[in-house]
Amino acid sequence: MKRRSLLISLILVLALRSYSLAQGAASSLKERATAGDPAAQVQLGMKYALGVPRNLQEAIRWFKLAENTGYADGQFHLAGMYDVAVSPQNPAEAIKWYTLAARQGHKDAQYRLGVMYDQGRGTPKDYVEAANWYAKAAGQGRPEAQFRLGEMYEKGAGVPQDYARSMKWYLSAAQQGRPEAEYKVGYLYEKGLGIAASKAEALAWYQKASSLGYPDAKDAMKALQDQ
Repeated sequence: MKRRSLLISLILVLALRSYSLAQGAASSLKERATAGDPAAQVQLGMKYALGVPRNLQEAIRWFKLAENTGYADGQFHLAGMYDVAVSPQNPAEAIKWYTLAARQGHKDAQYRLGVMYDQGRGTPKDYVEAANWYAKAAGQGRPEAQFRLGEMYEKGAGVPQDYARSMKWYLSAAQQGRPEAEYKVGYLYEKGLGIAASKAEALAWYQKASSLGYPDAKDAMKALQDQ
């Protein structure tokens, strides 16, 4: 009984200590944000944006404070609020802030800006502009941008059709574990597009994509095995 009481006491002490540390961290974050630290302002904004219940207006307020200093991550998160969080959405306003962040080299903003031009959200559809921003994000290692750029080179959308470049970007995304890119690498190996045809390589990449649940890969693998 005594041992159990000691254990309960220890659990309570640890719980109180964890709560105290959490409160201290929250207080420190608010202090840093209030003092004008843009990184802390973004962190605090995210707490309001993702909290339960969410407080989007307060999130936007802190992102705007970060943006006022020219902080790219503040611009990116502010854009994201207008892009997907607020109702009604305001894609034109999102593009404004994505552009400012993207011009500072923010790879996530570059990718999202590419998506906006790609889909014609808040702006006329423009594959050339989309490819331009995807290329910037892809060059910084953003796998979603690498995959979409690979698609654009494969189809000749916004860029000249170039299977070798398509393979380059698909492979870059595939090496980061993107199943849709793994499937496309397999497809280009199977068809010999931009690279020498290789049934073995095609099967290996289809297998990778299939193991990650990509729906078309299993059927492609079976069809190739049956040939």
